[in-house]
Amino acid sequence: MSAKQDAVRVWGRETSAREVWPRVEAVATPEWREKLASWWKGITEQGVLFHEGGVEADSLVVGPRPLVVSGSVRVKGLLSDGHAADHTLLVVLGDLEVENVATFSAIFIAGNARIRGLLFGDSLGDDVFCVGGGLTARTLVEEHHHVHVYGALDVDVLVGSKLTATGRPRKTLEPHEALLPGAFTVEDEDEDGVIDSTLDRKGLLAKLRAGKPVLADARLDPVEKAIAAVKEKAARGEKATRLGLAQKKLKAIPEELFSLTGLESLTLDTNGIAEISPRIGELQALKSLSLESLPLKTLPVELCRLPALKKLSLRYCNNLSRLPDAFGELESLEELYLDAMALEGFPEVLTRLPRLKKLWWWRFYKMTPGRVQVLVDGLGRLPKLTHAGFFQGELSALPEGLAPLARLKQFKLGLDRIPEEEVKRLEAALPPGRLHVGY
Repeated sequence: MSAKQDAVRVWGRETSAREVWPRVEAVATPEWREKLASWWKGITEQGVLFHEGGVEADSLVVGPRPLVVSGSVRVKGLLSDGHAADHTLLVVLGDLEVENVATFSAIFIAGNARIRGLLFGDSLGDDVFCVGGGLTARTLVEEHHHVHVYGALDVDVLVGSKLTATGRPRKTLEPHEALLPGAFTVEDEDEDGVIDSTLDRKGLLAKLRAGKPVLADARLDPVEKAIAAVKEKAARGEKATRLGLAQKKLKAIPEELFSLTGLESLTLDTNGIAEISPRIGELQALKSLSLESLPLKTLPVELCRLPALKKLSLRYCNNLSRLPDAFGELESLEELYLDAMALEGFPEVLTRLPRLKKLWWWRFYKMTPGRVQVLVDGLGRLPKLTHAGFFQGELSALPEGLAPLARLKQFKLGLDRIPEEEVKRLEAALPPGRLHVGY
């Protein structure tokens, strides 16, 4: 017989762990029972609450006493634990069916667990959600909480890493990609949206307890969402010229992106893209392209022939030691960001860029004055250049020949460390007001 529970209360009859354990041994697998035994001994010394049969409830709160249910548990809303105790224990000898779970202690399900919404586990790695059968859930969010599944796994989205199962979730996402605002904290963002986030434990729990929605639409992955949003804007006749795909764990540029021929700005920073597809040449309207922190070794000719490209960033491309000869065909390029440590000397191909006005060099670590002199001399050979700068890193001394910089309208010095006398020497070599110290 099922017991209806519509409010939080202490329920089930008190009994000893020794009396209940034979019932536990009669179900599930030896592996599941062995896992449970390690929690059982430490938590059930003062006895347990034992419920004979199944449980149906609008919500269910577990604690402080361990609770063992001989049948299945069906909860319309939220199942939560950890009430009035540091460690609590729920053992279900049947199946579990629930809308959402927020667990901070140990939950053991002998049968199958079906979670229509979210399984949120948070215990600093101390506790476990263990299923002897299969686990079905829309989203699993673990914040240093172990999840063990001995049967089949059917989970759409995982946020976290402490999942032990024979299968894998369909997607692994960041908090901002899987959850609605209020359940995560933004750590980094740009003009295209949130780039990095962490879980807002208190915010997520508050929304769950209030019965508010917490899950974002994850049917499309973040890259598919971004591309679809651009397409939808264009279909409505709106301006859709920007696309940001930074930090999306990409290994290649998605083929679907090349159909967005109206794009004017594209960001692909901090991905695993080792080659730029020749199809980049199909984006003829592209004016700004950022390829920072990519493992590129070269650039395709097709990129070098983009007719409208005005701004290009190649910062932190550690493997890009040379620019191709075709780079000089970027006839509209006006602003360029390069990595001083990655490139071998000054790329002479830059002298063929007819409109290059701004050249920013980044990363100066363990660079000799002689190597920096090569860069300074190169700047003097760019006829249209008006602005240049050295950023990030440290120099013990500037090169002797600073005269090529005097023709610039502005030179920016944004190094982390450089002797004050060297800054003064640079200032003296430039016309008054031409030196800007900082970013």
